[in-house]
Amino acid sequence: MRAWLHPLIEAAARLCFAYLRDQYGIRRRRPLARYLWRSVRFLTLGRRQPFIDADMDGLSVVVSTADRTIARSVYAAGDWDPLLVGTAMRALAESGWRPADRDFIEVGANFGVYCLAAVARQGFARALAYEPDPASYALLVENIRRNQLAGRVIAHNAALSNAPGELILSRGRRNAGDNRIVSGSVQLDRHARDSVRVPATTFDEQVAQGNIDPARIGLVWLDVQGHEPDMLEGAGLLLASHSPVVVEYSSAVLGAAGRARLDRLIGGHFNRLVDLGWSTLSDRVEFWPAEAVEHLAPAGRPIETDLLLLH
Repeated sequence: MRAWLHPLIEAAARLCFAYLRDQYGIRRRRPLARYLWRSVRFLTLGRRQPFIDADMDGLSVVVSTADRTIARSVYAAGDWDPLLVGTAMRALAESGWRPADRDFIEVGANFGVYCLAAVARQGFARALAYEPDPASYALLVENIRRNQLAGRVIAHNAALSNAPGELILSRGRRNAGDNRIVSGSVQLDRHARDSVRVPATTFDEQVAQGNIDPARIGLVWLDVQGHEPDMLEGAGLLLASHSPVVVEYSSAVLGAAGRARLDRLIGGHFNRLVDLGWSTLSDRVEFWPAEAVEHLAPAGRPIETDLLLLH
């Protein structure tokens, strides 16, 4: 199993070791001086204009300058977290998985962070993107249009949850990429953020409506800032489909109760997992029993990683 490190120390170590190894070409893709200069330029431009054009893995995208994490990285480096994507694809290849003729499903798609490259660069036949925030959804639709991916990337302005209806999305004031559902299992300080009501559906309802075909799923990429247990509780057909799932695993946004719910879902419905954060740091893919999720960090210690869940 992994050694426990504080999330900030682990993230810094991943980046430092990856840069030394040129892991997934990160040193060549991100010359340090250029990255720092463009990061400063992004923040400077953000004071004057709400949106900016950027290149993302050779794709033309428009991003919000209020998104100081993902959008800034895309503008500065031309990508977002190539270590995570590279390790996930490496682990899937080692498990015998292939994306050909399969669908990629991104839940919490933002402006198209993973779904656009999934069809344009990684061999998926089609992508389905779910994004509840109206502002981010508008960028997603525009990025699909400008890259001529209509029909291959299908966008839905909705949250996936455990029941259809309406939810409250809290939108980050300091970082437009940090949006979270607050009417579910995660409660945040609503006075620190603005909020918007968003439509909610379930994975199973999307299957019933013909929007998702479980037999075609190649990979589900789930990044919903603490709403992961709710989404999976409404996705019985996904859990039964034996499809691989990448899920963000953050004790800070899940909370103790949310983490316990997510642990039960993972241990009860999957056979194996890959700790993508630790695999990136060690540069070695390790497949662990799904029940090991409960032991990723000592009791009460924070953890911030992503998990690949397999059958």
